Order: sequence, then structure tokens, then C-alpha cells
Amino acid sequence: MRSGADVGDWLRGTDWGGVVTWLLAFSLIAYLGLEGGGYDPVVHDQVGIAVWWLFLAGVAVGALPRSKFRTLTWSALALLAAFAIWTALSLGWTESSEKTFADLARVGGYLGIFALALFLRGDDGGRRLVSAVAAGIALVGIVALLSRLHPAWFPAADQTAQFLTGNRERLSYPIHYWNGLAALLAVGFPLFLYFAAEARSTVWRVLAAAVLPAMMLASFFTFSRAGIGTAVIALAVFIALSSDRLPKLLTLFVPGVGGAILCFAADSRDSLADGLVNAGAESQGNKVLLLTLLVCLAVGAIQLGIGAVMHRERRPAWTNVTPEQTLIATGLGAVVVLIALVAFNAPGRAGDVWDEFKRADSPGKGSDRLISAAGQNRFEYWQSAIDENATDPLTGTGSGTFEYWWARERDSADAVRDTHSLYLQTFGELGIVGLALLAAFLAVILVGGARETLRASAERRPLLSAALAGCLAFCITAAFDWTWQIPVLAASLLVLAAVLVSAGNRPDDDAAFEWPLRLGFVAVALVVIVLISIPLATAGLLRQSETEVRDGDLIGALEAARSAQNTQPGAATPRLQQALVLEELGALDQAAEAARSATEHGSTNWRSWLVLSRIEARRGQAVAAVAAYKRARSLNPYSPLFDR
Repeated sequence: MRSGADVGDWLRGTDWGGVVTWLLAFSLIAYLGLEGGGYDPVVHDQVGIAVWWLFLAGVAVGALPRSKFRTLTWSALALLAAFAIWTALSLGWTESSEKTFADLARVGGYLGIFALALFLRGDDGGRRLVSAVAAGIALVGIVALLSRLHPAWFPAADQTAQFLTGNRERLSYPIHYWNGLAALLAVGFPLFLYFAAEARSTVWRVLAAAVLPAMMLASFFTFSRAGIGTAVIALAVFIALSSDRLPKLLTLFVPGVGGAILCFAADSRDSLADGLVNAGAESQGNKVLLLTLLVCLAVGAIQLGIGAVMHRERRPAWTNVTPEQTLIATGLGAVVVLIALVAFNAPGRAGDVWDEFKRADSPGKGSDRLISAAGQNRFEYWQSAIDENATDPLTGTGSGTFEYWWARERDSADAVRDTHSLYLQTFGELGIVGLALLAAFLAVILVGGARETLRASAERRPLLSAALAGCLAFCITAAFDWTWQIPVLAASLLVLAAVLVSAGNRPDDDAAFEWPLRLGFVAVALVVIVLISIPLATAGLLRQSETEVRDGDLIGALEAARSAQNTQPGAATPRLQQALVLEELGALDQAAEAARSATEHGSTNWRSWLVLSRIEARRGQAVAAVAAYKRARSLNPYSPLFDR
């Protein structure tokens, strides 16, 4: 009877709202991370719709929000909403309504994630949200590491290397992009360290410390300079802004040594470091896997001892560092850094590094690339985005259109879809206004979050410091790569940002909005759900059409493509798919008409013009075929397709 009463008391005492909050945030990060980072439009659009339905239901019944909002919270939400609205407005001047609509659907999903995280945050919600993000990233990192050490467990782990053989050695699974995986881990490192030092349970402190060396090894296998460098910066920011720093430094030191041991051990095994899939690599992977388990266990055991020694009630007096001692140590550290910079001629070397970055040289292979500054054409992409903005400085060419701009304006054969910089891509595609809105949103997160962190009590400051360091890690990596287009990274940023900008909010049973405002949010949710559903349904129908072509059902494929056109009348791809199917059916006149319609709805897409050229040639229309071919070549002059 007592046992039953205890269980009943436990059930009644559990904050089930908090449990649901944790499960939702963890499921979001874990699902997106394990589904290729959520890059697939079908994946992230489905998630976006699910998030908005949850938001709508919670607001409609009055269960959300769980706390009253302050100005900082409203400002962040309003700025992200304004950025989404500006993205929608770019449909009025975009080069490709289809590309812009796809971008709008993704940003609409991001807005839903941010809004839901803000509205879910209740009593102790910040800790739950941060722990959920940390757990999700840790799961993705463990899967990534296991896919390298024991690839037989993950048949799909080698699919990236099949297409990008020149980067086989770089760990990318399950994100399918090495820099994206490294950036996600960089966001996670300060979170792992926070829980290793500050988790309420000894078990969680030990587990968080034990996972750090494994995450360091996974990050090393990506050979991502920006990702690894950003992880170091994020950890430094967390420690600098946190309270009671010395125990955190000790907590970081032990996993750091363990991670270094694992990285050196892995780098000395050539087959494993080169990402090969053979008997030698399998043997080396098994050895490193065993070593990883031993190191992680050792780190966990040492962390258990550190936790016992550093217990607040009986810790040694020398570990309690005063503000004066901290100031002196900071000053001495700054002097040492300045002396080192002068000794190594840092100002002169900075110019050499910048010159090396601007060149399109390869940074090398494996761990050798970690000491290279070669930018791999990034400087060209950035210059092109600046030129793109110059065509219309205020508005840009429309969200999602850099791919077409680069194809026709580039000076090399390198084909890319994104600028490899969130800020410059926004500058080129959405102009000064779009960049200003995005920058203001991120500034509210970082500056407002820093203010909340510094104002927080000693007990709450480490949590906010970890969230702030994770957000900063995203913002840094976004300057060098297309992390905004990888939804698991954007989702991690937005959940952590929600913790920061709502840090001053107070839980309140009467926090639910009055009915007019509640109806307004419900209406917004319904509108965004419809906006996301349109490109999602179109993508699904196009994939159905492609599947039916492979299965030999051309009539069914044609009907699916026509349904896709009816779903999104402004899109060019459904028309192009119809042209391809009609060509297979031998209906060349109809195929040519569909291809011409595709060029009208996407006039800067060289692929539509090339298909039209081929169809016109098969119809015997030589003049029209040559004209379409010349137009296709003018839109992508450096493509190898036009070298023949």
C-alpha cells in the first residue's frame, strides 16, 4: 500500500508539462539530426506543420503560453516574424517564385519552432529545453561516431562519400555534411560541459562528462576547421560568462585530455582516418571503439571524484576564487596572450592567412587541413553575393535564388547552391532590409541574452551562459557555411534562443492571452500551415511522379505532375516534369509546350531551357532548339555540359 501511495505522490508531484516540453524539444533535435539534418524539404516541412499544429492546439485551449512575456521576448518573436514576412514579400520580385516559396516554408517552420519554444517555457523550462537540445545533439554525435568506427551498423553512412569521393575521409553521417555535423557539435559542447559541472544528479554529471571525449573525437573526424575552432570559442565563452569557473575548468580539463588521446589514436590509424571501408579500417575502428569506451569510462569515474571533492559544502578553500583573483588572473592571461601574439608576429601572419583564404587552393586532406587557411572558393561565393545585391540593394534577387545568380555570373566551373555564409546570402537574396531584420533578430538573442546572463544569479548564470555560447557557436559557423539551410542547426539555435530571451519571464497561471490575441495567433498558425503545405504537397506529388516513371507508369506520372502544377501554379518544376514525361510518351508537341511554360515560370533556370532545346531538336525545330540551347548556355556558361 505504501508503495502505491509513493507512486501516486510521485505522479502527482511530477511536472508533466515540463516532461512534455523536454520530450518535444528532444524529439525535434533528434529526429531532424538523424534525418539528414532535416535538409530534405519534405522532412522539414512536415516538422514545420506538426510544430504549428501543436502551437495552435495549445494556444486555442489556453494551455499556452506558460509564462508572461516581457519586451525582450516580444522583440525577438516580432523580428523573426518580420524576417519571414519579408521573405514572403520577396515573392513579388523574385527570379524564382518556386525557390522563394520553398524558402518561405522553411522559415515559416523556424518561426513555429521559436514560437512554440517560447510558449512552452514555464517553471524550470529553461533547464529542460537546454537539456533536451544537449541530449539530442549527443545522440546525433554518438550515431555519427559509431558510423565511422563501425560502419557496418549503418549501411547509409557511406552514401555521401559515393557522391563526394574527394572528401571521403570527412565524417558527415547522419547530417550528410561534415561542416554541418561539426557546427552542431560546436553548439552542443558548452551544453555538455554545463551539465557535466552543474547537473543536479550525479549520474547526469558523470554521463555528460563521459560523453565529451567521444564528441571531441566525432568533431575531429569531420576535419572541419570552422566547426572545431568555433567549439573552442564556445567553451571559452561559457567559462568566461559562467559563475564558479574553476570547477568547470577542472571538469573540462579531464575530458579534454581524454579527447586528445582519442584524436591522436585515431589520426595514427591511416585507414580509419582516411574513411576507408575495408578490413584494415574495420580492425582499426574496433580498436578505437574499445579505447573510446575505456576513456569515457575513465573520464566519468574521475568526474565522479571531482564532484565529490568539489561539493559546495566541503570543497577545498582554494577552489573558491574571489572576484579580485579572477580579475588578476584575467589580466595576466591577457598579457600572456599579447606577448604571444607579438612573439609569433600575429598581425603579419593575419595578412598571409587572409591572402591564403582568398585563393581557391585545396586545404589538403585529413588532419593536415586543420592547419590550412584555404577558403575553397568561399571568397568567390561571397564576392558574387555582394555583386548580386548590387543589382537591387534594398530587396535583392529573391530568397533562394543565389543558385541561379551564381550559375550565370560565376567565373569558375564550381557549381554551388548556397553562398556558404548566411549573412552574405541574405544580403544578396533579400537585400539590405532582409539582412537588417536577420541581424536585428540575432543581435536581440546575443546582446539581450548576454544582458540576461550577466544579470542572473550565480545559480542561474551557468545555464544561460551555456545557451548563449551555443547560440554564438551557430552565429559564427553561419558566417562560413549554409547552416541556416540545415534545420537541425537552426532548430537548436531557436530553442536555445527561446531560453535566453525568456529568461526574465515568470511562470503565471494567468499567462494565457485574452481571446482576441489568442484568436490572432490561431489565425497566424493556420495561415502558415497552409503556406508550408503548398510546397510540401508539390514536392510529394513530384516525387510520386518520378517514382511512377521509374516503375513504367507514365500516365500516372503525368497525372501526378499535373496535380503538382495545380497545387502550386507558379512553380516551374511541375511543368518541367510534365515535359519530361510527355517526351517519354512521344507526345513531343505537348512536351515542347510544357517545357516552354516551365521556362516562362522560371526564366533563369538553365535546366528548363536545356530540356526545351532537346525536345525542339527531336521535333525537328532546329532554329528553336539552337535558341533554347544558347539561352541555357548563357545561364550556366561554365557547366561541363556545354563544353562539348
